[in-house]
Amino acid sequence: MPITGKTKIIPIIGSPIANVFSPPTFNSAFDAKGLDIAMVPLDVSQSGVSGFWELLRHSANMIGCSVTYPHKQAAFIAMDNCSTRAARLGAVNTVRSKNGRLIGDATDGLAMCAAIDAAGIPIKNGVAHVLGAGGGAGIAIVDALCERGISQLILSETDKERAKSVNDLIAQHWPDVVVSQSTKAGAILINATTLGKDLQDPQPFTDQDIKSAKLVCDVITRATPTTLCLAAQANGKPTVSGHQMGQCQLDVQLGFLGIA
Repeated sequence: MPITGKTKIIPIIGSPIANVFSPPTFNSAFDAKGLDIAMVPLDVSQSGVSGFWELLRHSANMIGCSVTYPHKQAAFIAMDNCSTRAARLGAVNTVRSKNGRLIGDATDGLAMCAAIDAAGIPIKNGVAHVLGAGGGAGIAIVDALCERGISQLILSETDKERAKSVNDLIAQHWPDVVVSQSTKAGAILINATTLGKDLQDPQPFTDQDIKSAKLVCDVITRATPTTLCLAAQANGKPTVSGHQMGQCQLDVQLGFLGIA
């Protein structure tokens, strides 16, 4: 659809932004729905992001935005109001702008849970192993799994500060969830690291982990399947790819923005 002066704009901001996958997916959805809305990528530096929030507040045709690395924490600070989920995480990836006010939510975890639901694997009372559990996507996924009633979590995080943050989150808000140190048979495996962007990267989980898993999930989006998804499929395991999570992300974000 052509962009005119009447087109509503939803930027996705980050830095770097060149490899972001959202705009084509979102714009195809807008086109299919016949909506005069467009998503555009904006590379915004950390030093300039405060100016973007002011622009978003006062723009008549920017109805909100999507936020990616490294601005999710800055987005949370800039909000006038946010969901309890975003407040727990101290991060925002979806912003609705209305009457000069900014309202935020954190939807990464919701998107992964929706993709797991679509795969037909129950979350409630289950077990999940999250690799990169303290990163931006990882901690959001951990929180959403807890919100959905996961019983047991195995958390893998190499950064000590991030590891402390995710363990503190569970202890404070989800004390009934058991945190274990080793993978259990029948676990939902979730790669929330950058491992897999390059085909030369080591496989995030071991072959034994994959063979005993109930479901294998990868946040990485590639034109071709990641080595993790290929290994899971070779072992007859159902998978959730980054593309499938992204499709669910679209639905969740558009719902928050009030777009049918």
